[in-house]
Amino acid sequence: MPVGPRRAAGGGKRFSADLFWPLALLAVLALCAVAAAGLGLVREFDVAARQREESVVQNGIIGREREVAHMAVTEATWDAAVRNLDNQFDLAWARDNIGAYFNQNDGFEESFVLDKDDRPVFAADHAKSVEPVPLYTRFAGDVGRLLAAVRAAEARRGKLNSKVSAGFLLSDGIQASTVANIGEALYILTATLVQPDFGTSMPVGPKSPIVVTAMRIDQGFLEQFADRFLLKNVHVETRDPRHVSTQAYVTLKNERGDYVATLDWTPQVPGHELLNRLGLPVLGILACLAVAVLGLYRRGRRMAEVLYTSEARATHLAYHDALTGLPNRLLFFDRLGQALQQLRRSQETIAIHCIDLDRFKDINDTFGHNAGDELIRMAGRRMAAQCRTPDTFARLSGDEFAIIQVRATAAAAASLASRLTEVMRQPIDLETGRVFIGCSVGVSLISDGCIDPVEALRQADLALYRTKETAKGQFCFFKLEMDAAIKARRALEADLRDALARGGLQLEYQPQVNVRDGMTGVEALVRWRHPERGDVAPSVFVPIAEECGLIVDLGRFTLRRAFEDSRRWPHLKVAINVSAKQLRMQDFASNVIDLATECAVDPRRFELEITEGILLGDDPETLDMLKRLRRCGFALVLDDFGTGYSSLSYLQHYPISKIKIDRSFIANLGAEAEGDAMIGAIVKLAGALHMSVIAEGVETTDQATRLAATDCTDMQGYMFGRPVTADQIDILCEAGGIEGAGQPRHELSDAASELGKRQASAKEAVLF
Repeated sequence: MPVGPRRAAGGGKRFSADLFWPLALLAVLALCAVAAAGLGLVREFDVAARQREESVVQNGIIGREREVAHMAVTEATWDAAVRNLDNQFDLAWARDNIGAYFNQNDGFEESFVLDKDDRPVFAADHAKSVEPVPLYTRFAGDVGRLLAAVRAAEARRGKLNSKVSAGFLLSDGIQASTVANIGEALYILTATLVQPDFGTSMPVGPKSPIVVTAMRIDQGFLEQFADRFLLKNVHVETRDPRHVSTQAYVTLKNERGDYVATLDWTPQVPGHELLNRLGLPVLGILACLAVAVLGLYRRGRRMAEVLYTSEARATHLAYHDALTGLPNRLLFFDRLGQALQQLRRSQETIAIHCIDLDRFKDINDTFGHNAGDELIRMAGRRMAAQCRTPDTFARLSGDEFAIIQVRATAAAAASLASRLTEVMRQPIDLETGRVFIGCSVGVSLISDGCIDPVEALRQADLALYRTKETAKGQFCFFKLEMDAAIKARRALEADLRDALARGGLQLEYQPQVNVRDGMTGVEALVRWRHPERGDVAPSVFVPIAEECGLIVDLGRFTLRRAFEDSRRWPHLKVAINVSAKQLRMQDFASNVIDLATECAVDPRRFELEITEGILLGDDPETLDMLKRLRRCGFALVLDDFGTGYSSLSYLQHYPISKIKIDRSFIANLGAEAEGDAMIGAIVKLAGALHMSVIAEGVETTDQATRLAATDCTDMQGYMFGRPVTADQIDILCEAGGIEGAGQPRHELSDAASELGKRQASAKEAVLF
């Protein structure tokens, strides 16, 4: 196997001057390229500036046309205009307010008034009244299209209604404008409909007169426009001069988009101006750069060796872990790819070992990250010593390592995995002290060279997962069933998520009885009847819910449903199991209390069953949460008592209300001599601590009798009833409940009393 990533052949420590002359030539070419790029940028700046000017001027022309058109609105949209041009035509008024006003105030050369039939009834040329028809004939062709647009807008407007009111404008201006080439002159032509503004005078017919204005685009117009937009050498061409590359231009078009003329000017050239100012300094800089390049020639030769060394180090760092010096994930997959290629040629099996250090997190949290880093280094050296030279040992991440074992049989792979677990069982001496850690190994034997490297590692990782789940500190080979199990688990997780979302879970209730008083309560048990898999046991789906984060939703569902159903049985207590992960949530107590308030139930009717494991950490936050729940009225029941790390200390320290004796003790009643004594000791211990006791898993009359003889009168089990639906609990309550052991209570009590007398004489002390 190669010891590093594949790389091109060549390189070394010998560098001659022949390497640097080409570099110097490249530097000169680079300087030339910089100069050429600078000139190119200058041209691009000028082109961009020209395009920006053309865009601004184009918008300016459009804006100027709108300004010219708007000048006619004030005279045409006016009650006086309606009165003197529509109601009764007044020539003198038209001469003063149309001809003279438009010329003297707005600069229009020609102006016309057309009647409702679009015939000219007034014309003015430079403020002087002239015969309308001859003058209008020159403009009739271009004006005709404007008249059609204005009449169409007038028709859409419809008839006006008089609404004389102060400050109320009756109508908006209706007009159309265009640029036209009339003879040898350019004009901005505007046709504006005569309309009232406040309605003191109204049109007499469906059509109104139209005022036509013509403003010539002459030298004065151009100079004024050039001053506004800071243009030079502006002039108008009636032909398209786009072949003149040095000029900027915009085209003037009529209302139909047809070309009319071209407005061109000398554009600004900021790039060339900048080049003229900075040319000499830039040349000086380029000269200095050329000198610097020559000066760097000798220094470059000296630095070549350093650069080569740095490159080799950078390559090593890219493919190796900085902490341990081992190959990293990138190099691992490179080597794995090479091994698979070799496998396709030679058909030799390879083994992938996935290794995870046990208890590393505990040590890292206890002694700190420096100790954790030291532990990673020492563990890496130990495991590397167990590998052969052709094998690849890599650190993938954190405390996870992997090995590619080439030419490996199943026996060789098992031997290596066994050596790894054995050597990691030995103590490791750190600066902070001696620690014991161990490791778990997952092994995948690969005989198919076409497998994807990621899939090969995944198989080993699945085997590692199985090892940590079943036999931590050992090793396990990958089997196809593991993949199927993982997929099935993921599918079950998806189905559980869907069941929670769609209401696919339900609660059943198992009766709890007192042999003297009958049924006193029920335990809420969540059930999942999968549409395809059938009944899925809580021991299967509850751990899945805890792993994937669904335990919060599952717990909320269980609490809400139990609270809601409990309102049907006001005389019964309801026991609800609580997961350890739920109790570790900071807002668990608040959520339970809020949910009880929302469902309007009394917390004193509920018992929250917790396991011993949640109490082992002696967590102050957990203690505070349990005390808060207890203060609110919830009873706390210690479930499966005796199967874990039973301790008097936490029985005294935590606010436990009741102990539930595990079914494993109940099964020993009558079968082992110590069984009855053990139950009796638990009952007396609970009594001394002022706690009540309930036994689960009671299935026979003999068990019930023996429990009653020890004063354990609260029981739960198949003898009294299996878990049933809430409706069946309703039926059971209506029938009078369940009497102790399925037989008259006095008979069970008498039998228990007699059994207790016989046991009293032979009972020995039982110590905890």
